[in-house]
Amino acid sequence: MSNKLTLLEPKTLTEAMEFSEVLSKSGMVPDHYQGKPANVLVAIQWGYELGLAPMQALQNISVINGKPSIWGDSMLALVKAHPAFRGIHEQFEGDTAVCDVKREMANGEIETTRATFSIAEAKQAGLTNKRGPWQSYPNRMLKLRARGFALRDAFPDAIKGLITTEEAKDYPEQQNQSSEKPVQAPVVSSEGDTVQNIVDALSEPQSASNGVSPPEPLFLTLPGKEPVKYESDLEWATQYGELMLAMRNYEKMPHAERRTKLKELKELNQEALEKIDPELSTELEEKRKSYNAALSVEAKEASDAEDGSDAEAATGV
Repeated sequence: MSNKLTLLEPKTLTEAMEFSEVLSKSGMVPDHYQGKPANVLVAIQWGYELGLAPMQALQNISVINGKPSIWGDSMLALVKAHPAFRGIHEQFEGDTAVCDVKREMANGEIETTRATFSIAEAKQAGLTNKRGPWQSYPNRMLKLRARGFALRDAFPDAIKGLITTEEAKDYPEQQNQSSEKPVQAPVVSSEGDTVQNIVDALSEPQSASNGVSPPEPLFLTLPGKEPVKYESDLEWATQYGELMLAMRNYEKMPHAERRTKLKELKELNQEALEKIDPELSTELEEKRKSYNAALSVEAKEASDAEDGSDAEAATGV
C-alpha cells in the first residue's frame, strides 16, 4: 500500500479528528459534509465497517439527524457484492411493494426473505402527505422502503444495522436537536506536508470498493442559470418534476410556448435523465407527454371558444 493510501487510514482519535477536519474544508466532499467534521468522522468510521474507502463512504453515506444512513441503491450494491447473495426480485401486488431477497445459507440452502410496504402503511405513517417524492413518486418510495426492510433482514452482516437515507429522511427531526456545532478538532500540523498529501491522495481516482462505486453528481439545468447539484436521483427527479408542472400550469404563457419550454427543459437535462433510475426517467417522460397532450387539448378548446365568439359577433346572435 502506498504512503498516500496509508494517510487515509487514521490510527488514533486525534488523527481521525484531524483527518475529518481537513476533509470538511477541502471542497472535495459532498456539500452536506463541508464544514461538518463530526459528520465526516461518523461517515468514514461507518465506511470502514462496511469496507468502503473514505471518499466512497462520504459519497454513499449520509448523516441524518445525527445518525448514519446509506442511499438505497448503494445498500443494494453492498448486498449484491456479498458472496452469499443469490438474487433479488421486486414487484407490486396491487398497491403494495414486495421485495424478495435470496441468500445462500451455510448448509447450501437458499433462503428467501420477503418484505412489503403498502400505500396504506405509508398513509398511516403520515408519509403520503409530505411534499416531495412521496407525492411525486409514491411507487418508487414504496419500493425503496420494502427493499430496505428486506435487505436489512437478509444481510445484517453486510449492512451493519444502517437504514436507507430515503427512510431516514422520513423520520421527524429530534425536537431538541439544534444546528450542529463544529467539532473543536486539533489544529492540523503542516509538518511534512501532511495536509497536502491527504488532499493529493483524495484527488486520485477512487476504484470501486465492496461493489459500491461513488455516484456521479446530478445537475439540474435551467436556461441562463447555474446548474444545481443534487445528491440522489430521487431528489433530482422530484425537482425536475416540479419544474415541469410549474411550466405546464404557467397560464401567462401561451400553450404552444409552454410545450416548447417543456421540450427545452428535457433537452438541457438529457444527460441527467440518462443517468437516473430508468423507472424515474420513464415516469418523467410520461408526465411530459401527458402535459403536452393536455396543453394541446386546452389550446384547441380555447381556439374553438374564440372562433365561436367571433361567429356570434359576426352574425349578431
